[in-house]
Parts: sequence; structure tokens; C-alpha cells
Amino acid sequence: MKVSLNWIKDYVKLPEDMDLTRLAYDLTMSTVEVEGAEDLAKRFEHMLVGVVTEVCPHPNADKLRICKTDIGGGDIREIVCGGTNLTAGMRVAVACPGALCRWHGEGEPVEIKESKLRGVKSYGMICAASEIGLGDLFPTDEEAHILDLSAFDVPAGTSIADALDLHDIILEIDNKSMTNRPDLWGHYGLAREIAALYGLPLSRFRPFPRDLPAGGLTVTVEDPERCPRYIGAELTGVCVKPSPFWMQSRLWRAGMRPINALVDITNYVMLATGQPTHAFDSDNIQGHIIVRRAQEGEKLLLLNGKDLSLSADDLVIADDAGVVALAGVMGGAKDSILPTTHKVILEVANFNAAGVRRTALRYDNRTEASSRYEKAIDPQRCDQALELAAELFRQLYPEVQFTGLVDHYPAPMACKELDVAL
Repeated sequence: MKVSLNWIKDYVKLPEDMDLTRLAYDLTMSTVEVEGAEDLAKRFEHMLVGVVTEVCPHPNADKLRICKTDIGGGDIREIVCGGTNLTAGMRVAVACPGALCRWHGEGEPVEIKESKLRGVKSYGMICAASEIGLGDLFPTDEEAHILDLSAFDVPAGTSIADALDLHDIILEIDNKSMTNRPDLWGHYGLAREIAALYGLPLSRFRPFPRDLPAGGLTVTVEDPERCPRYIGAELTGVCVKPSPFWMQSRLWRAGMRPINALVDITNYVMLATGQPTHAFDSDNIQGHIIVRRAQEGEKLLLLNGKDLSLSADDLVIADDAGVVALAGVMGGAKDSILPTTHKVILEVANFNAAGVRRTALRYDNRTEASSRYEKAIDPQRCDQALELAAELFRQLYPEVQFTGLVDHYPAPMACKELDVAL
């Protein structure tokens, strides 16, 4: 699991002089194995933001152009490039001599050097996102598209790490060492562990009001053993749009690809708290939500395109018209977030670990969500996930309204208290 130290610092204030080697050692000796720690900014050494001042034809190649590029302080360099979207005034990522890039995003990194391309001297390289490891953060379906950084209002010569705020330490945690610690499958759980190790205060999530009426939302749980707790919250005043760059960047650092604001919020909450969540398009839910066993042979088309014929052992989320999601594993294509979504039902639920594991293995469909449910998350984690999700919805959608809330929790888990010597 990839863990962002900057994200951890949202929840526990580490000392300014905290030694990274000591932190990794202490975590490894007391809690989980830290396999490595990467200074993210070092991936982007010798890379900076350039401003294209002029795009000229190449005298010896139709598909290449000569870009006069300001690399800082009015230092104009000529760089030969085959990008099809280059325009004057565009901010671009320039790999200067000494930078390591992957040609067309493939193969091993190669060191960039000053060279001649078809007889024209070229300083460095103007890069596509995939060539500098940012393909998932800045995706494109277009061939030969250069990374456009014009949305980042920084002067020419700014380092890529500074421009995109990529100064962070990424810890690589061995998943096997967390098998019996489902509370650590999120940044908040690791922050709590660090707070305990060093006697530091841990921040809390903003409480979410529980006196909201159910509104038009109805939830029926037919199998409470397989679903001990199910929270459903209905929200209006949302839409499909890109999430802010800070959220996209955090998801990317933790190994997930940004999708859109609604999906990104659910993934962000999972990576923060360790508790998976899911959002349904409320307009496509027929009647009410039912948590039940599937009927033998019942059909479900998943978000990833898999068409399943379900087993009676599978726990599913259904509405009055049929199955809409495979509980604890993945949502269905028909009722999850759609381009027209403006009202959602947010699911924050607890599912039986063994049941989720059987279902995920049955269809060879293990996901980030199922990997966490398989470890037996405690039902109280739902509270943290709901609190953080509500805060993020309010932040990204100032007009959001919570119009209904159902918390089906018939047998609340009692918290145990242990006396320990200090």
C-alpha cells in the first residue's frame, strides 16, 4: 500500500525534525513493515515548466516542429518536438539534460541529453504526461499530445515538483503485515498509530448530524449477518465534474486513477479511513434499496464490463427492479455514477469478510474495496467515513443538500476497554 506522508500530516502533526529513517524503522518494529520510502520530488529532477513562445516548422521533417521555449528568466531554447497540440503561450513540461524520461511512456527511463533531431539542435525534451510518469494524473486518448500545464499559473523555470506541489514522501507498506490490522488500511489509521508511537495528538473528523430524517430513502437489510451495518445518505445539488487537483494528486500518489469528483470522493474516503464507500445515481434506483442474497443465475453487469451470472451465496445491493451492485466488491454499470448524475445515494456499509472474499474469488474480481472488507473492518469505521465524505461533499459542492439518512445497525458492536501499563 502506498501512503503519502503529507496526507498523514493532515491528522497528526509530525515534528519538523522527524527523521524519515527513524519513522520507517519505528513503524516496522512496532506495527507494519515499511518496504521503502520515496522522495516523490526526485522523480522530477531536471524537469521544469517552460513557456512556448513560438512554434516553427522543421525544415527536414513534416511531423516535427521547432519550439522556441522560455525555460526561465527569458532564457529561450529551441526544442524539437512532435506534439500535435503545441501552441504559442502554452506551458509545458520540459525535461532538461540530465532528466530521466520514458520515450512515449514505454520502456526503461533514459537520460535526456542535448542532441540533434533531423539536423536541428534540440535542448532537452517537451514531454507528454506518460513520459514523465504522470499519465494517470493527466490522462489523454490523443496520440502525440503534450502535457498542457497552462492551468498552473507559475512562471517559466518553475520546477515541475514545485508547480504541481509534488514534495512528498511516499511510504510503501507491505500489505501482508496488515492482514490482521484492517484499521491500518487507510491514512487515518496509520496516523493514529504514529500518534500512539510518539505521544502526539490525533485530529478528529467533523461530526455529522444524525437527526436527519430518512426522507424518501428506504433501506431493507434481509441478511444482517452478512451486512451488520448499512448507512445510506441521499444528496442533491451535485454533478459530474473534475475533482480539484489536490484531490486528484493524492489519489494518484496512493496508486489510484482520478475519475470525476463524485467517484473521487468515494475513493478518497476509502484511502483516508480504510472504509470503502459507493455512490449510486439516485434517479436510477427504483423504489428502495434492498441488501439481500442474489437469486441463482441472476444477472449483473459490473462497472468494469464483466457480465456476471450470480450465485445464491452472493450478497448484493438491489432495488425493486433488480441487482445494482455486488456488495463489498463493485457497483453495477447501470446505477452507478453517470454523466447526467445530479442526485446520489451514498452507501457506507459493513459487510461480512468471509462472504466478500468468496464472492471476489468466485468472479476473479478482487478490488480495493474487497481487499479491505476481506480483513474484517469494524462497523464503527462507517462513522468516520460518513463524516469525512460529508465534509468533502460540502467542500466540493457548496450547494449540496443531505435530504435523507438511514443507518441500519440493529446490533451495535460493543467497544472493549483494556487496561494497559504506562
